[in-house]
Amino acid sequence: MITVKKNYFFILLFVIAIISITATMLFYSFYIIVDIREFNMTLMVGDHAGFDVDSERLAFGMASPGDNSCTRYIFVSNKKDYPLNVYINFYGKLAEWVTVSDNYFILEPGEEKKLSFSASAPEGSAYGNYTGTARFTFKKIV
Repeated sequence: MITVKKNYFFILLFVIAIISITATMLFYSFYIIVDIREFNMTLMVGDHAGFDVDSERLAFGMASPGDNSCTRYIFVSNKKDYPLNVYINFYGKLAEWVTVSDNYFILEPGEEKKLSFSASAPEGSAYGNYTGTARFTFKKIV
């Protein structure tokens, strides 16, 4: 009697494992991440405005607290033969200070899009260097 219960337990465990593996495969086949790109972001808070022309990161230069915003541009393109969902998330201290012109959008095959990123230091921010990360996630649309 005990061995029969053990057999049912192992069969049930096997069925649960198969269902879990199948569900995981289906989930990832519908939401495939094609690429993830990260860009470092920097903003210097000081007593005047300044520029930074570094093209390897989103370097916003210098801004005064509460006074102005600094803007940088990035071109994103889809060289795949299928459409992509694009998501942009911000991390770090600058996450709350940065806005993007468009987020959570679809890039069609061959399409290129110009995005503007603006950063502004809130009133009362201490002078200094602030950093963060912009993460671009590209997902295949099935």
